[in-house]
Amino acid sequence: MKAAITLLTAMVAAASGTITFSDHIQDHMVLQRAPQKAAVHGTLNTSSSEGEVKVTAKVSGTASYSVTGLVTGDSWVAYLRPSDAGGNYSITVTCDGCSDGNNTISISDVTFGDVWYCAGQSNMALGLYHTISRNKSRDAILAGKYSNIRIYCMESNMNPNISWSAVKNATTIPTKHSDNLFFAMSAACYYFAESLTDLMGSSAPPIGLIHTAVGGSEAERWTSNATSAKCSNLTLNGGSQ
Repeated sequence: MKAAITLLTAMVAAASGTITFSDHIQDHMVLQRAPQKAAVHGTLNTSSSEGEVKVTAKVSGTASYSVTGLVTGDSWVAYLRPSDAGGNYSITVTCDGCSDGNNTISISDVTFGDVWYCAGQSNMALGLYHTISRNKSRDAILAGKYSNIRIYCMESNMNPNISWSAVKNATTIPTKHSDNLFFAMSAACYYFAESLTDLMGSSAPPIGLIHTAVGGSEAERWTSNATSAKCSNLTLNGGSQ
């Protein structure tokens, strides 16, 4: 049975304008499963620098629960209760105070699982279309394997934008970068998820892959200043902080 989470936001002081999700909060996404608390967040046009957002979450088929989020400046965030892997959820956020624009937003086909962040340089950005096993993986996906894997890719100098998508759906969408969006996905990132699924077998949870690698980027940009400062041969400057 499909479960639905409805998030109702209210009590935004002196708010006017629209409420939006952050770009990567989309249909078909994977949110981190328990024991972590997953968050949904975005922006809000409001004349108030800070305000409280009251969030009520209703999950069909289980006891209702409510959580409270915060508005800081033009940003809002709401933390959900820890959820077991799987499920099919819809999330709707309504701002009662946003009278001048879109005050209701929603995402659907959301599931919970393990989310992995794939970042770095060109060795991570290199797409599947450069690998000899790409067709083997594509054929396995079309035959029904790896249906637990969903992908998201931030557009960069080596990769196209890929909205959250099940890998099977990504194999059917053409792109200028390759035969399909699946082949444009980071090879290292996808093969990790495929191998992890093979290793875990029937116990493999939904896996969400977030790919943000940028070819030629400085390694220091992917580490904190505190970590980089421990390297004796590295000098931080305006381009590497």
